[in-house]
Amino acid sequence: MNSITLNLYKKHKGFSLLELIVVVLIVSLIGFLVFSSAVKQQQKTEVLDPSTLPSTFRKSFKGQGDVELFCIKKCSECYVVQGANISPYDGGINFGKDVKIHLLDKDNHFIELDELGRIKDEKICLRYHLYANGSTTQMLIVNHQGIYYLPSYFGEAKKVADMEEAKELWIKEEYPLRDSGSFY
Repeated sequence: MNSITLNLYKKHKGFSLLELIVVVLIVSLIGFLVFSSAVKQQQKTEVLDPSTLPSTFRKSFKGQGDVELFCIKKCSECYVVQGANISPYDGGINFGKDVKIHLLDKDNHFIELDELGRIKDEKICLRYHLYANGSTTQMLIVNHQGIYYLPSYFGEAKKVADMEEAKELWIKEEYPLRDSGSFY
């Protein structure tokens, strides 16, 4: 080889420092954009409110066995119980003011639950259970925004006009399941 060819070969042997810096910056930018959108998707938590409680809870804890949600401090602070672990609910909470829980008794009359238990001397205002089979606690949530019927068997919460409509939905769900021995 002559000296001119050897000098050209040496000059173009690798990338310059500037080219390497540009490539590293471009790869870093692409990585940042991809990973930041993935983190945002992962951190995107849904707000729990009476109308989204069953669907959000099922979606968040599907296949994780029995999971219970309980809320204290007038339903402004909620916790999730899985086995022996209790952890704060990390999503938003919007159950509204003056949350009252009602159940239908054996005579088909709604009764308001005054006490759902206490934890650390705080009154529990809401206790909601997701069972391993996907069914949930059946209840009526009444707050300043309205009346919400939460079915027990895989249905979605429904805002109702009054307690009578809620009673009809409750009874309608209860009787077909009572007659069916093949549900479980």
